[in-house]
Amino acid sequence: MTKHHFTTLHRNHLLFQRLKSDNFTWWQFIKENIKSGIFYVDIRKDNSLNVYYNGGSLLKITFSQGKISCKIHEYYLGKSGSKYVEYNLDNLSDEANTLKERIASRYSDTSESGIKARLICDPSAKYIDSEFAYPEIIGKKKDRYGKEVAAYLTTRIDLTKLENGKIIFVELKRIEDGRLLTNEYENGKPEILYQMKAYHQFVNVHKQEITDYYKTLFSIKRDLDILPQSLSGISNIDDYVLCEDVELYIEPYSFLNIERIRRVNAIKTILDGNNIIHNL
Repeated sequence: MTKHHFTTLHRNHLLFQRLKSDNFTWWQFIKENIKSGIFYVDIRKDNSLNVYYNGGSLLKITFSQGKISCKIHEYYLGKSGSKYVEYNLDNLSDEANTLKERIASRYSDTSESGIKARLICDPSAKYIDSEFAYPEIIGKKKDRYGKEVAAYLTTRIDLTKLENGKIIFVELKRIEDGRLLTNEYENGKPEILYQMKAYHQFVNVHKQEITDYYKTLFSIKRDLDILPQSLSGISNIDDYVLCEDVELYIEPYSFLNIERIRRVNAIKTILDGNNIIHNL
């Protein structure tokens, strides 16, 4: 994948211009729900935006053929199927509660998606993005017809925050996640160490591209007045730098017993011994 992957996002794209200039009732409704910590919005590299509720992607909003359009998963409309279908945004305020109930039935508060939403929507949070994804060509493969095509490896990181003049990636795990601590540690390393090392290498290779990308993304969110409350006083992030170390947020147990305390301490020992920044 070339640098073009990051430069497709444009602050002056027509979607963002229309959202700024036109007083769409549905957009005002979305913004009200963002400010009250119910929805959150992520800007995507293809100049679209996703509206999330409880970690589930409620709406994907795009601009094509001279108009704003929107798609929603059939399940959220109470239909069977797995496709994304056209949705009339003028119906959003009337149907929002029903749509939220259906999303909540798929993404519980204790799911990784639900935890992510809680972190992002916290009034003191400084998250600017979630579900970062970057596909890279790593070789060739044969498709089902025997034709040679590019093989991709996609790097995915859960959260991105702005803190102390830095752009910081954050990986999210639940404390029960088997990749944090396995029986194999006696003869090897748990998977989380390989994952964090791969993130570190990725960030170093693409450092300038990612930094420039988030400067653009921040400007768009500021233009649209959808920045997190704790970041609303920042005019730009021109002087921010990308942190080379990816942080690890681990959702803790709801209560502790001796066995769980032992597990937490073992995980902390591994992470501290490998200089991984974490919250335990």
